[in-house]
Amino acid sequence: MSKSSLSPLSSECRDIQYLNEISYSYWKAQVLFVAVEMDLFTLLEDKGKSCKTISKRLRANLRATEMILNALVSLGLLSKAKEVYKNTTVSSRYLVKGNSLYQGDRIHHFHNLYDYWSRLNVAIKTGKPTAYDDAKEEVDERKLREFIKAMHNIGIVQAEEVCKKLELKKYRKLLDIAGGQGTYAVRFVKENPKMTAVVFDLPDVIKIAKRYISKSGMKGCVTTQAGDCLKDGLGKELYDIVFVSNLLHIYKPIENQRILKKCWDSLRKKGIVIIQEFILDSSNTKPLFGTLFSLNMLIGTSGGSSYSEKDMKGWLKKIGFKKTKRINLNRDSGLIVGYKS
Repeated sequence: MSKSSLSPLSSECRDIQYLNEISYSYWKAQVLFVAVEMDLFTLLEDKGKSCKTISKRLRANLRATEMILNALVSLGLLSKAKEVYKNTTVSSRYLVKGNSLYQGDRIHHFHNLYDYWSRLNVAIKTGKPTAYDDAKEEVDERKLREFIKAMHNIGIVQAEEVCKKLELKKYRKLLDIAGGQGTYAVRFVKENPKMTAVVFDLPDVIKIAKRYISKSGMKGCVTTQAGDCLKDGLGKELYDIVFVSNLLHIYKPIENQRILKKCWDSLRKKGIVIIQEFILDSSNTKPLFGTLFSLNMLIGTSGGSSYSEKDMKGWLKKIGFKKTKRINLNRDSGLIVGYKS
């Protein structure tokens, strides 16, 4: 192949570059994973430091430390001037422990998924998850805490936008199904002081939620209920809002219809159900994150997937929600709202 055929402006050059960028994307991810695991950005928060100082504080090899620091500069996560490395605005805002918008736990969660994704070929051939087997195992409390913290990282950001997109002041009682540690419920009640909320989740998760709710100062306004959304009922006409965030992608369509029917039963007249999900288009090929997340559910669940707007609105209408609408969010998620007449 001649140099002229691979000029910077040639489509062939761009195509090959695109394939290369996909192929080595995991290099970038690993650099970020290691930096977060070593808590490098927290180390650099007060002021910039030299490679030698960083290496000593991290108890890492000097030559290797310089390599990863330079890679982080190239990724836009550090700056370098006169051999001093500093956090950029992005890393200072999102990668320093203790900051309200810290995303390190979610990044750690993506790191934990790496081994499962390395067996994607097995999942594609068998159609079965590679993240676990069918044998019942005891809950790994460490992994559960890490997962819940990861969901809190993104939830604290998403909850702010959801509050801006929805007008909830007229509603008084909310049920947050699979509410994790209560990130959304606490935020909704703080934004709407006349509202009370119930966080519904598995017993081991509720233990974590109780601590977070108490720490948030919302104990009494936000309460908890332990249960399984597939096995247990949610009550009859108790709530004005049922919030179903990032739950339906775990389950098969028939299971989701069962969950949403329980939501319908638990809602008062003129109540609403709010679904937050990674919504696919009608072809199931966009957006990119949603299609990749479907594969993540293939790897990690027995029948989960990302779903389209048509899928979710169809389930709601079949159950009895005559009016539905979609609300777009700025990130990968969107909202589907169903209105009970």
